[in-house]
Amino acid sequence: MMSEQLNETLLELKQTKERESRLAEENQVIFATLSALSQSQNKYQIFDELNKVLSRYIQFDDFVVISKEKSEVNFSTFLSSGAEFEHCYWGYRNKFHRALNGECILVFEPEQVEEFQSLPEPIKATIHSALIIGIRAQASDSVLLLFGREKGQFDIETKATLSRFRPLIERAIGDIEHKEELQTLVSLRTQELQEARQAAEKANETKSQFLAMMSHELRTPLNAVIGIIELLRRDSDEHQNKLLTRMENSADLLHAIIGDILDISVIESGHSRLNKQWINLHDRLANAFEYHEKSASQKGLAFELEIQVCRAYEYFIDPARLIQIVFNLAGNSIKFTDKGKVSVHIRSEKQLLKIQVADTGIGMDSGSLNQLFEPFMQVDNTRTRNYGGTGLGLAITKHLVELMDGYIQVSSQLKKGTVFTITLPLQMQRIIKEQANEQDIRTLPVKSSGNILVVEDTRTNQVVIQLLLTQMGYNVTIVDNGQLSLEIVDTEEQFDLILMDISMPVMDGIEATQKLRAKGIGTPIIALTAHSTPEDKQRCLDAGMNDWIVKPFRSHHIDEVVMSYLNQD
Repeated sequence: MMSEQLNETLLELKQTKERESRLAEENQVIFATLSALSQSQNKYQIFDELNKVLSRYIQFDDFVVISKEKSEVNFSTFLSSGAEFEHCYWGYRNKFHRALNGECILVFEPEQVEEFQSLPEPIKATIHSALIIGIRAQASDSVLLLFGREKGQFDIETKATLSRFRPLIERAIGDIEHKEELQTLVSLRTQELQEARQAAEKANETKSQFLAMMSHELRTPLNAVIGIIELLRRDSDEHQNKLLTRMENSADLLHAIIGDILDISVIESGHSRLNKQWINLHDRLANAFEYHEKSASQKGLAFELEIQVCRAYEYFIDPARLIQIVFNLAGNSIKFTDKGKVSVHIRSEKQLLKIQVADTGIGMDSGSLNQLFEPFMQVDNTRTRNYGGTGLGLAITKHLVELMDGYIQVSSQLKKGTVFTITLPLQMQRIIKEQANEQDIRTLPVKSSGNILVVEDTRTNQVVIQLLLTQMGYNVTIVDNGQLSLEIVDTEEQFDLILMDISMPVMDGIEATQKLRAKGIGTPIIALTAHSTPEDKQRCLDAGMNDWIVKPFRSHHIDEVVMSYLNQD
């Protein structure tokens, strides 16, 4: 008798130890899974971790998590191990209600359960056992379903096992809900940011288009103003000449402002490009500062220019953009200097070009220096400013320097002056072919007459350009639009040169040029345009034009281009 009791006690002790060992192992697995859940990046990883740990202790065939918002009536599949359960709906009935209230429910005949009646017949036919456990989260209710495809696949022990994993399931469902909320928030925020970016890009594009259009609209009448000033100057007395000089200076300032506005619009749109070419850099720079020398002289300033660039080499660079950089800096220094001097030093050192522009002007404090290269920011930004300008010149300069892979530095002391230093990389090659000198170019025979067709819609510009060309000795014919140019040009010999405006009613200059070329007319066509970007120029060349002149132009611009095409014989 005592022996039997001892054996029963030993058996119970063994079973207790096995149960404790199993529970200890389950606890370790639960802790490990909790750690893995905290590392999960999304709901699918959480679902996989949960699926993995439950399948270790419970043998099931399908694992489904269904959920619903608090206000909804029916559940829908949220996550599942099988694709056949996607897009399924589940009625909220008694068993789901009990599960959400804390019970773990074992179902022996799932086909009789109300909650499963809305499932498609092929799915219902595969479910012969079920375990149900529910979790109430903050924003939603979730039910975890384990399905077996055999009768009696689950029993009381597996039900107890699932109950023991309730804390882990609650944590997993809570994490899934949290991840889902975060993902929804991130998606919503991302969509808002995308919409905001698209709106900003559209607004910026609209602004750039508007600025470019306004620049064109302003350049066209300004062309007439500058042209008429030049014509009047030829027959003016000393007093009239002084007044015309003031008008011309104002027109030049307006031209510079328009140029800044167009440049900043191109920069902001991301369309600015370099047009590099091999040039004799010394000669190009030496001829670029005549305007500044005159401006400095008018203010009583000394203007010091030193260029140390080897004449025996050509340099691969965008000359127009380089001149624009030094033009902006020198002009800025002269504008902000009332006495003393402005000095420009340019030198080439191996593969570098160094530019230094210094002045004895008003200088800047540290606060102004920090905002110096911001668009529309100015040193003197008070309502009673002593200095004009758009505040765009230095922003444009910095962009161009960086576009050339260079860098710009500035040092300044208030009331003592400012020094700008620019370093640009250079490609260079020794000049091996003999260049024609300027005297040879100037002594080319000038064609004393020629027939020129001017296609221009603005009446005032028609008058100005006709007077300029007539005074140069050319025969001028004027038409108002591109369509009329097609009607008047019958043969290549009819005109020696065509000056073609771009923006015109009826037919623009691009289309007119293309149709003239299609007719076999090879007469040189020069664009007269207020559109001044490199893309605009390329558009003209692609259409079949030979060259272009940007409005507003001076008489010598017209003279140079016309002579270059009428002297080729």
